[in-house]
Amino acid sequence: MNIAVIPAGGQGRRMGNLSVKSPSKQFLLLGGVPLIVHTLRQFDLCPDIDAILVALPKQDIENETLEELCKEYNLKKVLPPVEGSSERQLSIFAALKSIAESDLHKKVATVAIHDAVRPFVTPQIITATIETALLHGAALCAIPATDTIKEVFENKVVRTLPRSHIYQAQTPQTFRYKLIWQAHQRAVEENFFATDDAMLIEWQGEKVFIVEGSPENIKITKPSDLVLAEFLLSQRQQN
Repeated sequence: MNIAVIPAGGQGRRMGNLSVKSPSKQFLLLGGVPLIVHTLRQFDLCPDIDAILVALPKQDIENETLEELCKEYNLKKVLPPVEGSSERQLSIFAALKSIAESDLHKKVATVAIHDAVRPFVTPQIITATIETALLHGAALCAIPATDTIKEVFENKVVRTLPRSHIYQAQTPQTFRYKLIWQAHQRAVEENFFATDDAMLIEWQGEKVFIVEGSPENIKITKPSDLVLAEFLLSQRQQN
């Protein structure tokens, strides 16, 4: 069994107060459809995903926002949500903990963790990360950097990093269940916060393998990203 974990517990303050239905950016409309629905739809369509677990703010759980959207957009694989946190890592921990405390932990092989506001992921990318995680334990969706990257300290360039070795991390990031659950448990115990889940695996001393992502697999964090997303959506709808 492969389960997707979608952390959506944050408020997205960089987006501003743009939503009339919810203060959370994952419910902003893209082409008239909430962002999170675009994202969930790709996992719902992926034949290698068996269930989807979303971590939401408390008020959205109480309002049954997700349940209403699943009915409206016919999303079949979404489980009842868990309460998330404004800290992404804690939202993921809450989701993993709920798996560990249910019968699901006996069945889950891999966990695919994906940002709620990356709506242009594809089922093919999701499957590729699952296959790599089953083979190697940990898979990171990423694309090669196209810009020259500088390491900077106190506003001065320390060195130029070799671009051929630099990748931009995306999601999904997919792991064998026991591996990522152990990493999150240890992180909570030692109060260690990482910028993504792959970093937790690296911190554990394990290797993470790259799966090719897509330049279109953007994360929507500010208003200009939403403008770009509208353009990408219109291009997809024309094709």
